[in-house]
Amino acid sequence: MNIDQAAAYIGIAKSTLYTWRTRRPGFGPRAVKVGSALRYRRSDLDSWIEDHAETPDFETEESIASDNRGPGADQVTTSGRQSSMSRRTRPRHR
Repeated sequence: MNIDQAAAYIGIAKSTLYTWRTRRPGFGPRAVKVGSALRYRRSDLDSWIEDHAETPDFETEESIASDNRGPGADQVTTSGRQSSMSRRTRPRHR
């Protein structure tokens, strides 16, 4: 694949592939230089995508959710405002 096709295949800008190649050597997918042109193998792109896939960590997500809703998260504070509601979702006091 040429660089346009490779960028489209992995869903990034062509300039990002160039940047990874020049400013972050070893980070982006492996390229093959054919004369003055860069070429990418589909297998190298697939391998790079697989190597950079995030692994779901359900235990961490659950602990983050419980940390954000600590004790008394829905209780009214001493100032009379609800601490867990944003300004847009809090009822207006008139």
